[in-house]
Amino acid sequence: MNEAERWVEFGVYLRQQRDKVGLSRREAAKRSKVPESTWKDLESGAKTSCGGVRVLPNPGADVLEKMAQVLELTPEELTRHVGRPTRTKSASSGAARNNASPLAQKVARLGERDRRLIEAMVDQMLELD
Repeated sequence: MNEAERWVEFGVYLRQQRDKVGLSRREAAKRSKVPESTWKDLESGAKTSCGGVRVLPNPGADVLEKMAQVLELTPEELTRHVGRPTRTKSASSGAARNNASPLAQKVARLGERDRRLIEAMVDQMLELD
């Protein structure tokens, strides 16, 4: 099973858990303070971004924790079903950034969603060569 299929599977699980507690997507978003669009992206297993590129989700641990609370799950229970490990900041990331190119330093300051978008666009540009 590839990563995209695991995210689709996670989306099905997420929807089942939301239905189990009797919440609409809008109500789950409101209670968790996680945007409804994020719930939709995660439940579908992908999102369409700039230029119609399909991007796999990559929610942060804080988002999963908020969602787990609303779904009456522990964060660990929810994380076990995630399509890929979520990224966490390492203690050495600051030191590594000092040796990076100026572009890499700028990209590192972006939010997770923007970094994924840039990565998808660069991947698409490289495929055109």
